[in-house]
Amino acid sequence: MMFDIINSIARALLTVLIVYKLIRFHDMMIAPERMGLGLMASGSMMTVPIIWEGTRSPFDGWAVSVMTIGAVVFLAGRTWRDRKHQRANDRQVAYWEAHKAGKRGI
Repeated sequence: MMFDIINSIARALLTVLIVYKLIRFHDMMIAPERMGLGLMASGSMMTVPIIWEGTRSPFDGWAVSVMTIGAVVFLAGRTWRDRKHQRANDRQVAYWEAHKAGKRGI
């Protein structure tokens, strides 16, 4: 019973944090990151009724699957954004190194 309460509170907090991040930092994330976070929040909330029912339901695996897919989509989007950012930084560094060497552009 105590584990159920702790787990439910943790799931609710996780969902609230994800919703806050989606609202507050919406413009700083790309679409796959936002979609992944949304799936993670919905999967997290879908597990709460399963915890309190105490019986198997068709949504047992579905809730965990949605949350897992959300995590994968979020991390893939985050990796994509980080790599894109790194490439832009590399291009900027190459431009300024060429500029310092007197080549005025690439």
